[in-house]
Amino acid sequence: MSPSLRRALALTVSAAGLYLLLDSGRADFSAVPLLTGLGYLLGAVAGGPKGALWAPALVVSGWGLANVLYLREPFVQLHAPESAAHMVGIGLGLLVLAGLVRLGVTLSWTGVALSVLLSGVLFTLQRGQGVLLLNRAAGYALILLAFAAAEVVTVSFRRR
Repeated sequence: MSPSLRRALALTVSAAGLYLLLDSGRADFSAVPLLTGLGYLLGAVAGGPKGALWAPALVVSGWGLANVLYLREPFVQLHAPESAAHMVGIGLGLLVLAGLVRLGVTLSWTGVALSVLLSGVLFTLQRGQGVLLLNRAAGYALILLAFAAAEVVTVSFRRR
């Protein structure tokens, strides 16, 4: 199985897991960035060191971890703005990514920039209640499935 198909399969499994955890109430929406980032990370690991998912995996996982920790004790007592916590999380994700690049993982600066940009846009839309799909488990599962579909399309174009 090609690395792209392995990534697609891992992302599909992650989408199902994210949907089930959120829809069942086992995880709340504060965990969405972390669960999404872990889904990308599963896809990145499945595809190997040369895949394009490493940037979103670590940027979104770092942001997600910070988001979850920010809402928990003792961090809530810091009274820091939520945006500061998110910047720290993204920075930590980028530091881990920098370390992995030294070990041979492919880095796409475009992927890094798009990960931060799209995360911010989706977070803003979800917070503003502007896009109803982003207030549901299915919306985030669909985002992971869109990345899975992109991996499958990539395979089909390579075979031509």
